[in-house]
Amino acid sequence: MGLSREERRALEDLEKRLALDEPELDALLSGKAGPHRRRKSAMQVWLMLMLLTCAILMMGIVLLITTGERECPGVPISSCERAPARQEG
Repeated sequence: MGLSREERRALEDLEKRLALDEPELDALLSGKAGPHRRRKSAMQVWLMLMLLTCAILMMGIVLLITTGERECPGVPISSCERAPARQEG
């Protein structure tokens, strides 16, 4: 059962008013905002991944710089102390 002429006209008027009053809702309901919205969110995900990668890289660099090298690598710190210098004499 189809719509009568009056019902179709009323529906068209509602669609036109919706498009004028609420363009974002109209685009969402009509399916016009779908691909653009997906593309934007995918771009946001890539941007967040890039920022996270940069942050982790920077933290690694800072850790490398601040820790430095010990004199006895692979040996516990307590046993890696320098022996007192011998006095010759």
